[in-house]
Amino acid sequence: MAAEYRKPFVLLIYLLVNRPQITQIELIMRRYLLLLAIIVTAVICASSFAQDKTSLQSNARIVSLLQGSAGKSVELHLRLGEKMGGKIAQVTDNTLHLSNLTGAEYFDAFVDMKDISAEVVRVAGR
Repeated sequence: MAAEYRKPFVLLIYLLVNRPQITQIELIMRRYLLLLAIIVTAVICASSFAQDKTSLQSNARIVSLLQGSAGKSVELHLRLGEKMGGKIAQVTDNTLHLSNLTGAEYFDAFVDMKDISAEVVRVAGR
């Protein structure tokens, strides 16, 4: 019976003697857990930047496509060969308000619809 009473005591002594080693293992595991959380967060954020796939209808015009992309980041190709990127703020029949211009984030642009030749939108899965 004396041996049964000594088992918890021996376990307690083992835990007290090896405490620095146990805490070191816990610290290593916490670091790996933090690294795993950062990787998972990065993957989720990267996939959230891609936007939903757009669909084209037979009666679609550039105005309706831009209105459907309101609030999204786009790149516009203008008829004169220029490229302009930013976030679509507002779309009317004649004018497009583009905010947060790419490369000039503190500026907005108002673009005539007649000058737009193409709209480039980032879609998911590519």
